[in-house]
Amino acid sequence: MGLLTNLHRKVIAMGLVPKFLKQLPKVAKLLMLISLIMIAIIPMDGQYRRTYISENALMPSQAYSYFRESEWNIVRGYRSQIEEFFKNNVTAQERNLEVESWLQDFGIKTSIYHNEVHQDTLYGILHTPRGDGTEAIVLSIPWYNGDGEFNVGGAALGIGLLRYFSRWPVWSKNIIIVFSENPRDSLRAWVEAYHTSLDLTGGSIEAAINIDYASNSDFLDYVEIYYDGLNGELPNLDLLNVAIKITQHEGMKVSLNGQPKDTIDDNGYFPRLRTMLLGIRDSTFAGVKKTHGNEAFSGWRIQAVTLKACGDEGNIDITTFGRVPEAIFRAVNNLLEKFHQSFFFYLILAPKNFVSISSYLPSAVIISVVYATFSLDALVNTPFGSPIFFNKESLVSLVILSITLVASYLLSQLFIYATKPELLIGFNILLTLIPFLIKKPLSFFIEPLTYRIRVFGYLYMSLALTSLLVINFPLAFMMGILSFPMTLVQTEQSKVLSNKSTALKNMLCITLSNPFISILIISNIVDSELQYLDVFYGLISAWKDLSCWTWFVICIGWFPAWLLITMSTVRSSRVNTVNTSKKQQ
Repeated sequence: MGLLTNLHRKVIAMGLVPKFLKQLPKVAKLLMLISLIMIAIIPMDGQYRRTYISENALMPSQAYSYFRESEWNIVRGYRSQIEEFFKNNVTAQERNLEVESWLQDFGIKTSIYHNEVHQDTLYGILHTPRGDGTEAIVLSIPWYNGDGEFNVGGAALGIGLLRYFSRWPVWSKNIIIVFSENPRDSLRAWVEAYHTSLDLTGGSIEAAINIDYASNSDFLDYVEIYYDGLNGELPNLDLLNVAIKITQHEGMKVSLNGQPKDTIDDNGYFPRLRTMLLGIRDSTFAGVKKTHGNEAFSGWRIQAVTLKACGDEGNIDITTFGRVPEAIFRAVNNLLEKFHQSFFFYLILAPKNFVSISSYLPSAVIISVVYATFSLDALVNTPFGSPIFFNKESLVSLVILSITLVASYLLSQLFIYATKPELLIGFNILLTLIPFLIKKPLSFFIEPLTYRIRVFGYLYMSLALTSLLVINFPLAFMMGILSFPMTLVQTEQSKVLSNKSTALKNMLCITLSNPFISILIISNIVDSELQYLDVFYGLISAWKDLSCWTWFVICIGWFPAWLLITMSTVRSSRVNTVNTSKKQQ
């Protein structure tokens, strides 16, 4: 205790606390740099781990796969008939009725889920001869894939697989095949109806495998595996590892996060970094950009992946591709309980490399601390005397924050129903200009209040990121990075009013940190699928059709904080600052 007392006295005598408080902005910027360095370090050798199967019962590729060339002609036969659907412009209703009759021929109980908004979905259930019928595995076959292509190969393969499965007595879980019109809202509507209103069900769904084979060729080059869910949700790493292991065991190359074929075999630092960053990007925009089907199962404790056949000039045939879902189904069939042993939060660096949440979460925590540090700086480093948190300005700031939250929510709902991204961008450009268009100081806006507004603005952003970072790390990380320019905004003071360069800097920082302008810029840079205003159509439709929270988080988490910081730059009435020399005396 005596040592601590002496240390405390020396700190006071040397004036280290005031000196440290004066350097809070530099400390915060240093923390932001540390956060970025921590992310950049993850793909380095020794920082990541090799993937492994936690659940021994899965035993991927341990059993011999029998879906081979003997099934090739059967798949071809179904494919030729399905091609006629597309050539003859057969309606979705006629298509579903025809496929329903095929499924019934080999003992599948079928039903059609009618939905006026999201179109009809055909599904059938192969009931297990060995189990109690309380668990199921889904084989999902969208008629049109995420690129809008007719999934002719996937539909033929799915029917061929179910015909093949129906002859096996080994299944301990029901097998459900689903033919949705698309892998987005149509499949999502069926999943929600399955858990709420459908009469024909097969029990709790343990896993779902989506097949995307939009080619009519017998051959493919490599396989892309998609695994992102909505709202930061990921499938259990065991299922992803099983899919990767089986695909590679069958002699096929695996691409993750959309990596092109020529970079699949690269395993250096930069390819790992690229794969990780692409994963963060895809998870951030999950549901916003084109979906593949795995996203539709989010929120119901269903582990889902999508297998996409890429290319049509390779030496891998369609039955080899079919052995991948066969082996995955047989692995999941071995489970006696739900997936639980492996990780649910992770970042993938390569097909056989990953990092768990303990490796990357600290970087997001530090970003949250950055905004808390700027909030503390706005509280203590003011020209208005000793900081008093509970005073009139603080109460007024809380009222302003409450009004800002309500206004942000109402605006988010308005733009959802209006669906006019052009108006959204125009409105936000106007908001960025308002502080600089006001020529006369506002009488009720005094400078102590502007500092308190900044305190609550940064603090609210820190709390928003803290509440989000565990649930959806990619979105929290991207929000923290993109909103950082607003920490460089200076409060409107007498010395700032006459400084054109500072005013210009404020305008630039406010514009770049505006959530909607920032998202518009970054989406057009990092993703070719989200060009011009597509990102806003995606955000709004994902909120309405998929229950994706990204739009809501941006409007209620990021936008209010930005509004408060923007308010702090409005020309305000000045009061006499406290004479610092007298304070020190």
